[in-house]
Formats: sequence, structure tokens, C-alpha cells
Amino acid sequence: MVDFRGFGELPAFLSLFDPGWWDRMLDVTNSGRASPEALILMAAMFGTFFVLIALGLLVKVRFKPTDSVPSTWITRPGEIRALVDTALTQRSKVRVSFVRDDPGARSTDAAIITASPGRGIELEMTSLVRANQTWVGKLVACDFRLRLDPHRDLHSFYNFVAPILAVAKAGDNFIHMTVDWPHRLELEQKRGFLRVEPPRGVILELELWHESTIKNVNGRFGDPTTWGRALLRLDPRLDTPDIEVRNISGGGLRLELQHEAYRRQLKLFEPGARFIVRLLLAEPEAGQPMEFHLALRLQNIYGEPQAMGLVAMGFRIMSFGVPGDTPGETLSWKPAAAGVPALDDWAFRRHLAIYRKRGE
Repeated sequence: MVDFRGFGELPAFLSLFDPGWWDRMLDVTNSGRASPEALILMAAMFGTFFVLIALGLLVKVRFKPTDSVPSTWITRPGEIRALVDTALTQRSKVRVSFVRDDPGARSTDAAIITASPGRGIELEMTSLVRANQTWVGKLVACDFRLRLDPHRDLHSFYNFVAPILAVAKAGDNFIHMTVDWPHRLELEQKRGFLRVEPPRGVILELELWHESTIKNVNGRFGDPTTWGRALLRLDPRLDTPDIEVRNISGGGLRLELQHEAYRRQLKLFEPGARFIVRLLLAEPEAGQPMEFHLALRLQNIYGEPQAMGLVAMGFRIMSFGVPGDTPGETLSWKPAAAGVPALDDWAFRRHLAIYRKRGE
């Protein structure tokens, strides 16, 4: 303990450190008598309290990390420019949502035509989207995905919010909408896949196997020629084929079965059962069809299976086949945790084609 005796009369603030001074103040306080020393003590205590509070606020304001941003935000102009240019090069679709300003509006899909920091991002969408000049100045949320590693079937998903700068009609079939250049991009989780109801004519072939039937014939999942006879097959020549595709996306599909075809294989169609489907889909833009091998899990059975008519089934895509590099194995299977990119792109092109046709 520091002994302040011998220093004479102490200043008020140093008196706080003198144990004898505190004893005297306690006696005064207990006696109920006010004294100059008591008043000085109270003033010093409250003054010190408020000074400490002021210093704390000053430090908090002055040294607050205002430039700290979430790890999922991309704010560097050069990085934003590179990602948007990649979206333009990869012809990535952009899902545009108007719900922030108009609760009655829906999202729609668009394609990037041009992009520059000085002029913004110009998007093209179907003319069935009833855009008008009242949209100018309103905010839209835009989502898009990029495949940054050409050697991996993985996609990164980005989002930004920007005001609409201009809306113009381009011919009879399209709307061009320009949004402001984003000041930041946000890395996000995958949103829902675009689900499309394809015309019957684009489903060229469909074959469906149950996993157990392939195992029963000692088939190898890497070699479709060993799978044996398909459980169900689409015959496009029939007006009412046994099985049809009702809708499809990069993450799943819904099939419709005639009741008789469903009844014949009733025990195999249970939720959780696994199937493999081979699809051959028309691709007018490329001039040749696209083939897919998909491993499916039966999620739901819709309607009343006991009733006559159609039975609808929802399937989730668990994995997809790509050309294999092992002798005797023509397929190599990859997990579809982020969907099937090529199938998702196909669904988007069919979506645009359908709306273009409706707009004619």
C-alpha cells in the first residue's frame, strides 16, 4: 500500500488513493453529515464514471472495423468484373426475382447479353414477362451460377441486388432489361432448380430399370449393356404410352405411369426404392440429341394408386453417369448433390423455347 503521509494536502483525485481518507469519508457518511470532502468525492466518482463511458464510446466509434464484411461477400471491383464476365462467357442463366418490390410478381429466367461497369448488365428475357417502364428504378435480385473449375462438375452460386436502369422491347419475342452494375456479389447456397414440362416430342427415348433387376442379372452399373430388359420403356408411337415424363429439372423428375403398368410392378414402386433411367432428349440447338443415365430415388407417389388412371411419381436424382475411362466400364457415376448441370441447362433451354413459341 502506498503511504501518502508527508505529502501535505493532497489533490482531490489523489485523495481517492489514501486509505485514511476513505475511512474518514465512511465516518462522515455514516453520521449523515455532508462535508466538502464528501461532495468532492461524489463529484470525482461520477466524473470518472462518465469519462470512462465517453472514452469507451470514442474507442468503439473510432476503431470500429467498418470495412469488415461477411466472408461470403465479394466486393473487389476486379473480382466482380471477372465473375460477371465469366457468367457472360459461360452463357449462365440469371434468375431474376421481383418479389422485393412487387409481392405479386414471380421470378423469371434471363440471359446476359452485355455487361460493363459503366453501362450495367443487359439481360434478355421472354416477351411474356410483362415488363414496363414503371419498373425502372425498382430493385431486382439476380441469381446465377458458374462452373469455375472446368475439370469438376461443381458450381458456385452468386446473388446480387441492383436497380433496373432501362426496359425495352426487342422485336416481338424478347424484352431487354438493363440493371445497374453490382457493388458486391454474395456467394450463396443453391436455389431451386428450374422445372420444365417438356413437350412429348423432345423425349425421344426413356428406359427405366429397378436397381434390384440389374443385380438379379449380375449387371454392372458401369456397363448399360449388362442391365437386361428395362422395367418400363417409352414407346412414342403409342397415344397412351406406359410411362411419360411430366416434368424434369436438374435435380429430379416426375414420371406418369398408366395404372396397368404400375400394377404389374406394384411391389417395386415403394418410396425409397432406387432406379436407373436412360433418357435421350432432343436438342434442336445442337442438332443432335443428348443422352443421360441417371440414378434415381423414389420420393413420392401422387394421387390414388388404387384408382384407375395415371399414377404420378416424383424422383430425386442421386447420381449421374459420365463416360468412363476404365476398360469394360462405359459409365462412371458422379454424385448429384448440386444437380446435373447439363440437364439443368437443357431444361432452361427448353423453358425458353416453350415461351418463345407461345409468344409467336
